Amino acid sequence: MEFKTDLITYNGVYRTVMTEKLNLPTSEGRRTILANHMPIMMPLQVGVIETEEGGVLKHYAVNGGVMYFNDNVAEIVADSIVDVQEIDIEEAEKEKAKEEEKLSKARRENEKIRALNKIEVAENLIKAKQKYMENGNS
Repeated sequence: MEFKTDLITYNGVYRTVMTEKLNLPTSEGRRTILANHMPIMMPLQVGVIETEEGGVLKHYAVNGGVMYFNDNVAEIVADSIVDVQEIDIEEAEKEKAKEEEKLSKARRENEKIRALNKIEVAENLIKAKQKYMENGNS
């Protein structure tokens, strides 16, 4: 049985999909949501969301956020959500290098934390693209 999943960023709805399962990165490991799951809200870690859309596995890189599930509707809200197929690995590598340079020059703790977070997000994009696209998955 499929259920509706809204992938939402601060720019609005990135994508709405009908999925048979939703596999999510959480601080306690990966959690899977199926249709008719009890209402739940959970924080997400930087990682990859996996959906099963029409029997096909799809992957979306997410930089953390929150997932809320109720009445067979999942809402995922994050700063950024990117379909792994749409990741530009060269751009992610440039972003990582830029943030590593900022980190090396950072003097204040908040500058270091911000750079480390952006490095983690860029590394997630790179790893997701390499893992899921090399295997012929999406």
